[in-house]
Amino acid sequence: MRDLLTSLDSTRLGFYKSILEEAEIPCFIRNETTAQLTNIFIMPLQPTLCLLNDTDYDQASALLGSYRSSQPASSEEWLCLSCKESNPVSFELCWNCQAAKPE
Repeated sequence: MRDLLTSLDSTRLGFYKSILEEAEIPCFIRNETTAQLTNIFIMPLQPTLCLLNDTDYDQASALLGSYRSSQPASSEEWLCLSCKESNPVSFELCWNCQAAKPE
């Protein structure tokens, strides 16, 4: 088993999981409901997309690479320069890494 991606955005993790499942790459989301129940930011308890087979890591990373590096879908979002996550325009700090919004 190998961790692929950790994020508080369970919707995004579910989307990535569906892409991997369609490509027949066995995976699951560990701690899927932990962040929703406790709203904590402790890394070991955050939802994590995991691969069952370590050998699938390179293929899974390549498959999700285009989705992870894409620009925000609308002008109502800004892209964090530190972690590359999309944030609503109203956020002054990145929801993922708490970096300040670029000027």
